[in-house]
Amino acid sequence: MIRFARPSIPAAVAVLAIAALLGAGCAEPPPPAPQKPAAQVQPAAPVAKPAAAVASAPASVAPAPAADAIGELVKRLAAASGGDERVAVIDEIGSIGQNALPALDGLMAACHDEDPRVRWHAVRAIGLIGEDARATLPRLLPFLTDADPLVVTQAAAAIARIRTDDNRPAVPEADAAAYAAAIEPLANTAVHPDPRARRAAVRALRTLTPSVETLAPIVSRHLADADPAVVIGAVQTFADMGDDAVPFLVKAMKDPASRYWAEVALAELGPDAAPATAVLTETVESGDVEQRLQAMLTLAAIGEGAAAAGPAIATVLDSGDASLQLAAAFALGRLKAAGADESLAKAAAGGKPFLASVAAWALARIHPDDPALVEQALGRLRQGLASTDPEARQAAVTGLSSLAEGMNSADREELAGSLVPLLADPDRDVGRAAGAALIRIGGDAVAALRAKVADPAVRLQIMEVVSALGPAAKPVAGDLVAALGETSDEVRGEAAFALAAIGAGAADGVPGLSAILADDAAAAGLRYAAAYALGRIGPAAAAAEPALRKLSESDDEMMATVAVWAALQVKPGDASLFETAIPRLRRALRADRELARLEAAVALGDIGPAAASAIPILELVSEDDPVKRVRDAAAEALGKIKAK
Repeated sequence: MIRFARPSIPAAVAVLAIAALLGAGCAEPPPPAPQKPAAQVQPAAPVAKPAAAVASAPASVAPAPAADAIGELVKRLAAASGGDERVAVIDEIGSIGQNALPALDGLMAACHDEDPRVRWHAVRAIGLIGEDARATLPRLLPFLTDADPLVVTQAAAAIARIRTDDNRPAVPEADAAAYAAAIEPLANTAVHPDPRARRAAVRALRTLTPSVETLAPIVSRHLADADPAVVIGAVQTFADMGDDAVPFLVKAMKDPASRYWAEVALAELGPDAAPATAVLTETVESGDVEQRLQAMLTLAAIGEGAAAAGPAIATVLDSGDASLQLAAAFALGRLKAAGADESLAKAAAGGKPFLASVAAWALARIHPDDPALVEQALGRLRQGLASTDPEARQAAVTGLSSLAEGMNSADREELAGSLVPLLADPDRDVGRAAGAALIRIGGDAVAALRAKVADPAVRLQIMEVVSALGPAAKPVAGDLVAALGETSDEVRGEAAFALAAIGAGAADGVPGLSAILADDAAAAGLRYAAAYALGRIGPAAAAAEPALRKLSESDDEMMATVAVWAALQVKPGDASLFETAIPRLRRALRADRELARLEAAVALGDIGPAAASAIPILELVSEDDPVKRVRDAAAEALGKIKAK
């Protein structure tokens, strides 16, 4: 959990943190369901044809071209007049890889072009030359502060590629100094506002393998920065680094100015941060209240790998310090701390209702096979659902869902029935917690959801939960099909998205969705949703394919993109759609919305080798997209397109 401002000291902070984290570590919810398509797809800049886009791969495998061919490319670059023409020549040079070294001066000149597209393609092409371009390292560093984030991203990637190709364990002193000079600029870029730039900088730092002694002071400085935007960027970066970040964060914890945010960053790493258990335990025992609180929450995020901290946390629970006891009880439950039974039992029997509930939950977590303890926890948490305190209700909801994995199906169904009304709780956080809990309960929640799907108070929230459950919610499909005929565009749109998530099992919705698609007077967003749902239903929506094909030529860029994507899902492998689909899907890879990029990558992969023109942009997305599942989808698509 990342808190976007330093917490206040009162116990309310622990309440909020526990309510948010109680569900962590329990049964995994289903994979994220498809979300709504973007309202707008940004057009893509022309992209390069790199010889090797992955930093760990050799920078060049192309055969050496004739010298006069390289010379001709250099001349064409110098003579190119427009941005599109210059990008096209740079792409051609970049595709040559190492053998493009004679074009290096021309590429460096292009790095200063007014057009940012030209700049980032040129920087990328330099990186693709590999180790032979290492003399340019000092000249690449200024581009880490370029105004365009893609230029920054490609500058960091170029440094990584050069060092990867220059795979000497012992680098000569002159080159070693150049690599060393890149460390601090890259570390500064690792907190860039753009996540693509941050990812590229982190990858480059991993390639350069700076020592803890070199990087730790920079990490500490960023974490001590008073600007929340800088600190949040740093936390996200360290989370992206995984366990590689732990040594630097442990060092940062030694500095009181950076300790709190180092703890937050370690919490983002979760179980990977287990090596920091000892230093976190020291803070639990002797830090200030704010730091002790976050240290316990961080240990809770690590989970059972931090069990050694149990005795120190139990001491805090016994201390009577109201500002720390809730976090202590919660952490003991997450750690499944052996030896904490006496402390937790005392708290569970005490006069503080919320603390007693958390302590009872912790005992049930530690002893899931003890029916009496589990029943005690469930009873207390059910009482919490009726609390007048929204924070207590939120914690009760997530606590119950975390224990649901040990229930039988009937008890899970009963629990779901008690959670559905809370979707309309006056406190939005409680409603969100109820939705997350129902998703964790999964298929056993479907009957309770269907029973209330017509209730105006909760129907939109139920549709969102159904969208997250996906095919498991097929029993609700008939109710959603009926909702397509209602007057509210909001209800109809949410019903379409829920049907999309159910997929092929929602085939009965094809007529209603097709009617929306054919209604020129319908709101654009509603028609997008209908087209998207038809695509997700797939071949069972074959009756809608002619309408989708026609709309793929629409002047509405978003409609055309969603329609051609959907047509490809309905008639997979239809080569007659490729000419229209590929350019639109390439542009969709640059959309702001995660789903647009994800679905575009999958669709391009399904097209296969015919989508070879999308390889450059897919390579960029596979490296630097801020969302892992989009990166994975792009990488998988590349494999399909490049397959013989």
